Amino acid sequence: MTILQAIQEANTAAGIKNLAFADLTEFNSFKDGFNELDYPINVVVPFTVNSLFLNNRIKDSVLIRGWVLTRLREDTNDFRRIKIEPDYINPMRIAAKKFVRRLLDSEVIDSEVEGVNASFVPEYQFLDAHLFGVSYSFTLPTKSHIC
Repeated sequence: MTILQAIQEANTAAGIKNLAFADLTEFNSFKDGFNELDYPINVVVPFTVNSLFLNNRIKDSVLIRGWVLTRLREDTNDFRRIKIEPDYINPMRIAAKKFVRRLLDSEVIDSEVEGVNASFVPEYQFLDAHLFGVSYSFTLPTKSHIC
């Protein structure tokens, strides 16, 4: 299984409707390609692989970053209202955590590594007046290979 396949399976298992790859510089125009039916969406930044060569083995770690976002269907003049957190942000946070958890349960994970820190940051009106959700970041320890 590849990392991309593991990401696709984790996204489906987390119940996130769509998966896309984009970096922040292209996301502004990229988001215009989505309609309201495409949300919630998991937008993953193309990942970076770091390798450690140790005792004739390669230990890879993959930085996974992205956003789980949804689009509000209502006017966002008062985006600071208290209902934004439970109605829009928290469901995206839960979906992002499910995605990370499922990815950490995949067969690409290095079982010798214990514990992975993940960060989930709320995103209010992310690049658009109607996009809300969370950004996430974590380092995925992948299986070792013999050099």
